[in-house]
Amino acid sequence: MKNIFKINIITYLLLLSILLCGYFNYLLIISLILIIHDLGHIVFLKLFKIKISTIIILPFGSIINSDLKLNTESYKIFIISIAGILFQLFLSVIMNYLNTYGFVNNISINIFNYYNKLIIIFNLFPIVSLDGSKILKSGVECIFKYLTTIKIINIISIISLIYLIINNLNNFSIIIIIIYLLTKIIENIRNTNYIYHNFLIERTLYHVKHKKIKYLNNINSLYKNRYNFINNIPEEKYLKTHIFPNIN
Repeated sequence: MKNIFKINIITYLLLLSILLCGYFNYLLIISLILIIHDLGHIVFLKLFKIKISTIIILPFGSIINSDLKLNTESYKIFIISIAGILFQLFLSVIMNYLNTYGFVNNISINIFNYYNKLIIIFNLFPIVSLDGSKILKSGVECIFKYLTTIKIINIISIISLIYLIINNLNNFSIIIIIIYLLTKIIENIRNTNYIYHNFLIERTLYHVKHKKIKYLNNINSLYKNRYNFINNIPEEKYLKTHIFPNIN
């Protein structure tokens, strides 16, 4: 069976530094948190019948590469994105229950509560590639044009990253993660048109159904959660005729 799990070099470095410092207990607890976090995403991806290709383990969670489409219903994206955090909260209830009855000692539960809370808060930051960004995007795309949504998320990502930098200038571990996040933001900004192009291709290939209708006069003004008419032409027909004439 193909191994879909891959560990990012940053994760190796941080976990190795923890291990070399003799904090084996920390390593086990953080690994448990990350596994449960990933399990939350995986469970709902499977429930929604979305195929997973790879899971890249990061210090603050994971990047799951899957067949999730840009036009996947926003509520599904919201549920999948928040599932990791919800599973962490459920794990917290279990761990504190075990501590109450003496199955987990006080030192371990303190370590667990600190890192579990830290990973939840970090993942809620609305920065590209973090769960918080996907959760926010699932709401923003219900209101704004899809191209505008991408740009809004990029702007909010930059502001959030600046906040992280200002408040973690002396934290080497966080700085390493910030550098990684910066590369993802830059990549997302550079690929804005490419992402929108793929969004349009999906609208062309797959018959997207929405009850709400939007009348537009510009192909760059499409809404994800609407069935769009461009110059009074149904979007699917317009895309096949004017944008992707070679797509059947």
